[in-house]
Order: sequence, then C-alpha cells, then structure tokens
Amino acid sequence: MAHSAKKKIIFALSVLFLSRVFASDVTQERLVRFSLWAQMDVYPGYFEGDTASESVREMNRQNDGDDVYSVPVRKIREVAPFFVGGMVYGWKFEYTPYDKARGVEEVFEFSPVFGLSDADKERIRYAKPWVKDDVLSAWVEFPRTEEQMHFYYFWRSVIHPRVSGIGYAPLSDGFDGIKSASEEALRNAVREYARKKIKTKPKLVSGTVLISEPALIGIDAGRYRVSLDFFMETDRILEYKTF
Repeated sequence: MAHSAKKKIIFALSVLFLSRVFASDVTQERLVRFSLWAQMDVYPGYFEGDTASESVREMNRQNDGDDVYSVPVRKIREVAPFFVGGMVYGWKFEYTPYDKARGVEEVFEFSPVFGLSDADKERIRYAKPWVKDDVLSAWVEFPRTEEQMHFYYFWRSVIHPRVSGIGYAPLSDGFDGIKSASEEALRNAVREYARKKIKTKPKLVSGTVLISEPALIGIDAGRYRVSLDFFMETDRILEYKTF
C-alpha cells in the first residue's frame, strides 16, 4: 500500500464512527473515553432499497464510492457528541406509562440537558485507530473541565440511584437507529425503576439522567442493541387521584 494511501486511511480512522461502543477501564471522572468499531464492508451502499431510511439514502447519494471511509467520517461528528453529551451533561426525560384501563398510551420524550458547545466539540479527540479482521476501531476521548468534573462528582453521589436499560432499533435505520435504540434503553430503565420504586402506576414521571458508563452497542438479529447505565434523579412523580 502506498504511503499516501496509508496516511489517508489513518486520517479516516481517526474520525471514524463505528457501530459498537465498549466500556473501558479508564476512570471517567477526568477523561470520558470509550472505544468504537465498525465493519469495513458496511459502506458504501450497505443500506439500500425500500427499507433504508431517508438519511441513509442521502448518505449513499453523497458518497462518491471512491473512499469507503467517507460516510463514517461524516457520521462521527453527528453521533459521537450524542454520547459524549449524555456522559458530560446528561439527558432530561418525561415518561407517561401505558395504562390500558384508563385508555392512556405510553409517551416518552428525552432531550439533552445542555447541548455541547463549539468549544466542547473541539475537545473531542479520536485516537489510536487500528484495523483487525475487516473491523476499524478507534478511541473517542473527551477531557472534562474542572466544572464538568464537579458536575460528575455530584451525580456520582450516593443519593442518585443507578438504573440500566437495553434498547433495539432496525439496522436499516443506519446510525439514526443507534439514537432510537438509546432512547428505548433509557425508557426501559425509567420504566423498570418506576415499577420497583412506585407502588401504583404513576400518571407521569420526569427527571434527569447521566450516562455513568460507556455505552455497549452491538448487533443482534438484524437490529442495533444498545445497553446503557445511568445515574438518575427524579424531578416529579404525578399519581392518579382517582381511578
């Protein structure tokens, strides 16, 4: 392989979005750090046909076919901050449980507590890429500021219970599926917490979570599988006054 081609691959790997996130042994209080990987033959054109989401179709249209890393490079800048933001600032949620007897449909919404600033995004680093068995891997790193470390210490205190959940989404949704599966993982974590801690089914539960460990994202039976662990703070629990 020519030297210029090797340099191109190393550069691409250094900004690669990968389809799986592994927990690391690194202490997360000072440095958010997790490894990511993806199969090299996924792009381009892996998600085609009627089942592909519009965002995936657009990525395929934009890809010139000459650089197998062009799509992952574009997507890392969209998805990596999603997980970094969940680990640094957290997510707000509002959950209305399903209640057949009352005719209430399940509703779940979540959003970032704070969006990453431009300065935050510039501090995200992509390090030590490697290739093995047609899989591209790299580390994503984000050094917390002193203020962000104090925020993490607050969340790590004993007053905040830990909850966890698993979510799924179709592979045909591309990387948008990872976000959808993460939302389902959070919903399942909140639902399980409510079942264990609240005696009667509530009308509404709202609160905030902070991702406590790097996500675990894999593929299971043609779907993305996302496992997430959180620190949780409940802001409000509304109960039904009468049946």
